[in-house]
Amino acid sequence: MFPSPLSVVLLAAVVGMGVAVLVWLHRDRPGAGPLATFVIAASLWAVAHGLELAVPGVALMERLLQTQLTLSVIIPVAWLVTVLEYTGHPHWLTRRRVALLLVEPAVFVTLVWSNGAHGLVWRSATVATSVETSTLAPVWGLARWGHLAYMLVLILAGGVLLIRMMLRTTDRFQGQVLALLVAITIPTVGHSVHAFDLVPAQFDPTSLGYVISGVVLSGALLRGQLLDVAPVTRELGREAVFAEMDDAVIIVDGAGRLVDINAAATTFFTGSPRDISGRELAAELPDLAATVPEAGERAQTETRLERDGAVRYYDVRITPLYRSYGVVSGHLISLRDVTRRRQRGQRIDVLNRLLRHNIRNEMNVVRGNADLLSDSVDPEERGRIDRIVRTVDDIVDRSNKIGRVSEALESERARPIRLPQLLETVVEEARARHPDADIALTCPEECLVEGAPSLTLAVEELVDNAVEHSERAPVVDITVTVRESGVVVRVSDDGPGIAPHERTVILAGEETPLQHGSGVGLWLVKWVVRNVGGTLSFAEGDGTTVEIELPLASRTGSVSRTSAQQNLLSGSE
Repeated sequence: MFPSPLSVVLLAAVVGMGVAVLVWLHRDRPGAGPLATFVIAASLWAVAHGLELAVPGVALMERLLQTQLTLSVIIPVAWLVTVLEYTGHPHWLTRRRVALLLVEPAVFVTLVWSNGAHGLVWRSATVATSVETSTLAPVWGLARWGHLAYMLVLILAGGVLLIRMMLRTTDRFQGQVLALLVAITIPTVGHSVHAFDLVPAQFDPTSLGYVISGVVLSGALLRGQLLDVAPVTRELGREAVFAEMDDAVIIVDGAGRLVDINAAATTFFTGSPRDISGRELAAELPDLAATVPEAGERAQTETRLERDGAVRYYDVRITPLYRSYGVVSGHLISLRDVTRRRQRGQRIDVLNRLLRHNIRNEMNVVRGNADLLSDSVDPEERGRIDRIVRTVDDIVDRSNKIGRVSEALESERARPIRLPQLLETVVEEARARHPDADIALTCPEECLVEGAPSLTLAVEELVDNAVEHSERAPVVDITVTVRESGVVVRVSDDGPGIAPHERTVILAGEETPLQHGSGVGLWLVKWVVRNVGGTLSFAEGDGTTVEIELPLASRTGSVSRTSAQQNLLSGSE
């Protein structure tokens, strides 16, 4: 048994007012104001329709019908404004557009209340009665059909915006969009069906549609966080990031036409972003247009462009923009100025070549001449010659070491390394170089780390540094500890220790005119360790203790952890 039309109308009014209260509690959120207006107008429309079903007299029924028609102009406008704010397009509502938007509602309301003089809204009306109710059954005029078409256009425009949002957003927002679509579609269909006389005149399904609409909106507000978490915040955030980025960003469509640019990219073009819209990128920046792939693939390259009258170099990253069904609609091009980085790299290459080749060759000349002089000077002066030779050898060794580390850092990639074998080789060679030193190694039999062969250079440097700076018979301990976070290699000695300012410089990762190191050895160690994903630190205590923490060889690598290594981990825990 179906409920009576009057009870449905009253239920719609009650539900609508309840939803209006929920919306009012979120009145400071985007879209809350127009959504509350939409819900309240719908509820008042339902109340007016309910009174029309209950009151006697044609004149009073006509006044209530006029009230309903007046409220009907609010609903589609409030709906469209809700959608614009919810989807992040409130800037579309300029004063001129709002004025144009309200022209038809103002004219229609005027025609509604003066209908007796012209009959453009309804030409005549009869009273349709049923067992419980009676209502007016108008014969609608041209103005009414025009207003219905206008309502449908506004509702359709909002629906298109919501559907676009649904196709490009997350599941949570898709649920919110679906709720908004249902909230407007069902009562709109019901109202249209009644307007075209497809149902009995005394039964208007619009009220039932507003009941369903209110239930759906209530669920979206209470469970779907309709006004708490809205896509407008994300869209505004994206727009802010796009506008404020230091990197130049250019958006082109599938045909290579400029769509939008951010503030940093304006220096590449003449005119404002609005003026350049629609221009061909190939005509404006042909070198940049040549880097855009045709198949919608990601790309990264470096190109040179003229900017502010000078040639600059840019790291160019190109990302395809997809719409529904994987269709590429354009590309996003970001440009980062790398001119200074490129120039710095060139300077480093020149200095590296100078250090590794020129200085080494010149030092060999100095050493050769020193050897010749040693045979012609007095024996008591030969000590000076020997000191020159030792200094030259140190410089050449340092140059060779820097060269080996530089080549290793450029070519090596982290891979599983058997740490015990690496450390045993280092210790054997160090004992051969320093027979007077006491060098001890404590390491598990099996231990795999993510490393590279250049780790040998790093540990050698630490051991040699410990031996050379010892003030008595050198004692060096190398201890390996396996932890859950990684493998720690500790190199300890009984020497005077590393000066605090040296530690500060190495840990900070940069030198300044007031704080700088006196050597390059620890820098080489840090570069090698960082290159394989490890860290370097200094432990407090007597002498010097340098700790290198290396990552364990992961299961995702080419070699997984051995069972012995797993046992070490479980034992250390």
